[in-house]
Amino acid sequence: MKTIAIIGGSQKTTFERIAKENGFKVLFTDAKLKCRKNGYQEIRSIIKKADCVVVLRGACSHGSAEAAREFAKELGKPISFVKNGFGATGAIQLATSMSA
Repeated sequence: MKTIAIIGGSQKTTFERIAKENGFKVLFTDAKLKCRKNGYQEIRSIIKKADCVVVLRGACSHGSAEAAREFAKELGKPISFVKNGFGATGAIQLATSMSA
């Protein structure tokens, strides 16, 4: 089963449900790093475990998006950035096309 890291947003349950319907597993962080002591390490950890990364630009800070970009590059993971209005279904479909 392929694993998708989703950075940003607040629809964890929806992401997980749609991913499961499409044969994927989701690792999710809302990317609210200022609320957590080890926020950047959380992003790195889920990217390390994932096959591909989708960053919801409108739903996370610039710092979170840049950290995801750097970690994905360092770990050799494909990454895509999407803008507002893409939704959970669109994010999962994008990840599906990235890991095909």
